Amino acid sequence: MNTKLTANAWLFMLCLSITACHAQKAALGKTPSQLPSLMTKSVTEKAKVMVLGTYHFRQEEHYDELSPENQAHIQHLLTALAEFEPTKVVIEWEPSRSVKTNEAYHSFLQGKFKIDTLPNEVFQLGFRMARKMGHDSIYLFDDKPPYIGSLDGFTFEKLAKYASQNDQGFYNRHESAISDRYVHNEQLIKSQNLYDNLLLRNSPEAVKVDAERMHMYEMRVGIQKNWMGPDWLGRYYQRNIRMMTNVLKSVNPEDRVLIIVGANHKWVLDDLFEYTPDFELVSSYDYLLAGRNK
Repeated sequence: MNTKLTANAWLFMLCLSITACHAQKAALGKTPSQLPSLMTKSVTEKAKVMVLGTYHFRQEEHYDELSPENQAHIQHLLTALAEFEPTKVVIEWEPSRSVKTNEAYHSFLQGKFKIDTLPNEVFQLGFRMARKMGHDSIYLFDDKPPYIGSLDGFTFEKLAKYASQNDQGFYNRHESAISDRYVHNEQLIKSQNLYDNLLLRNSPEAVKVDAERMHMYEMRVGIQKNWMGPDWLGRYYQRNIRMMTNVLKSVNPEDRVLIIVGANHKWVLDDLFEYTPDFELVSSYDYLLAGRNK
C-alpha cells in the first residue's frame, strides 16, 4: 500500500468534511451577529408600579392588626412604602364600588369615618397610605369573571371529588411536596411579626412558591376530559389580566402606583406588569427590606 497516497487521501477527506460542515452551517443561517435587527417598541415614559402582596387582615387569628404592637408595625410598613412616593394607591375591590369607597375615604380624611375598629387591609394599609401621601382618591381594580363551561357551579370540593375519581395519581403527584412546603412556610411566616410577615410574603422565593403551587396541583385535573383544572387556572389568569388592565386604564406615564392585593396574586401581576410596555415594575420586597431596620 502507498502510505503517502493513503495520507493524502485522508487529508483530502478531512478537507471535504470541513467544507461540508461550513456549508451546513451556512445553510442553517447566519450567526446572531449577522442577523438583521428587529424593530421593537421603546416606551420611554412608563408608569412605575409596585405590587404589595399581603394576607387578608383578620383572617389569621393570632394577628390582631388593631393591637398597639401591630399598629406600630403597620406604621413602620407605611413609612417604608412611602419611600416609593406613590401617586396612586390601588386596592383589591371592584371598580363598581369606587363611588362609595371614595365617599368613605373623603369622610376618613375629614375625620368623620373611623377605621379604629376596622382591621381590613383596605383601611389599615390602603386608606392610611393614601392619606399619608396626600391623595384625594383611592383606586379599585379587582374583577371576578363568572364560572362558565367546565367551571359552572365550581367549588374546590367539586374539583377535588372529580380529581379523585378521574385523575388520582396524576393531579396529586406533587401533593406531599406541596403540603410539606406549605406547612413549613406558613409556620415560618406566621411566626414573624406583622412587618416581617409581609416582608417574607413579598420575597422572590415566596412569589415563586405561590406560582409553582398553582401549576403543580389544580391545573392537572380533567386534562383531555372536562378540562376543569386548566380552565380554573385559565380563569385565574383572566381575572388578573382584567385587574392589570383596570390599572392600565387609570394611570398616566408619570404615575407611581402602589397596589395592595392578596399575596397569591403577586406572581401573575408582577409578570403582567413586567411585560406591559406602559409599566416599570418596582420591587416591593426591596423597599420593605430597606426599611426594615430604619
